[in-house]
Amino acid sequence: MAARKDPFAIAWLVGNELRQARTRVGETQAEAAARIGSSTSRMNYMETGRSVQRADDVRKLMEFYGRAEDGERLAGMLIPPTRRVWWAPWEPVIPQWHRLFIGLEGFAAAEFEYEPLIVPGLLQTPDYAAALTGVGQVPPLHRDRIVEVRTVRQERLFDDAEPLSVSVVIEEHALDRQIGGSDCMRAQLDHLLEMAERPNVTLQVMPDAVPVHDGIAGKLILFDFADAQSIGYVEYADGAVYVGDYHQVAGYIYRREQLRAAALDRHSSREVISARRAAMD
Repeated sequence: MAARKDPFAIAWLVGNELRQARTRVGETQAEAAARIGSSTSRMNYMETGRSVQRADDVRKLMEFYGRAEDGERLAGMLIPPTRRVWWAPWEPVIPQWHRLFIGLEGFAAAEFEYEPLIVPGLLQTPDYAAALTGVGQVPPLHRDRIVEVRTVRQERLFDDAEPLSVSVVIEEHALDRQIGGSDCMRAQLDHLLEMAERPNVTLQVMPDAVPVHDGIAGKLILFDFADAQSIGYVEYADGAVYVGDYHQVAGYIYRREQLRAAALDRHSSREVISARRAAMD
């Protein structure tokens, strides 16, 4: 199972870098459009990823911005649009604002997540995920499908060819929240211990003894890509913000490193989880 390449998520990544390259050199969309014999409206579509860019246009624009080598890199990322993206079977239960996330995660080389309240989705058991669908405004008929989407997302962790590298920091008190009841939590803690042994999974626990750290502001997700700039992601109740600005992403990377440094190491984190699992017996 190779990385899932959503052409529209890739177009969004390419567009993000095109826009930043243009603004850094002070060119307008109209000037850039004239360079490739196009219109301002089409330039806007290219920079927002609402249409898949042409490789030649990307090369010409990046050369115009003085970054020809990046033009080759970005052009090499592009793939032709398809009638159905890989996540199309679950489209009815994926909110519009979350579809880009699914596409980016499928293409990412690595993902970092700080989770203050629950076990991160990529490490949830089906029963734990199902228990979480009982809150909020999830229609009952969609609940099984939502759990299925989460399970399908997790398949990349087990891909022999291109496994997703995952690093998570979980608040210690999230391990005590009895989501789905005691039997569900026993299985969830067992699953965490099993996943923590995988070479592509780094699981760290943020101890309650650390009162203030860089995650106080809330949940944080950061995607890293083999050939594109990293992207930050912040989710709220009924929407999300995708952070593509280079300077803002640098701040997210700093927060990631600070969170990793403040959390327990992998071995100590497993000990904390094991102790809670043993206590449940």
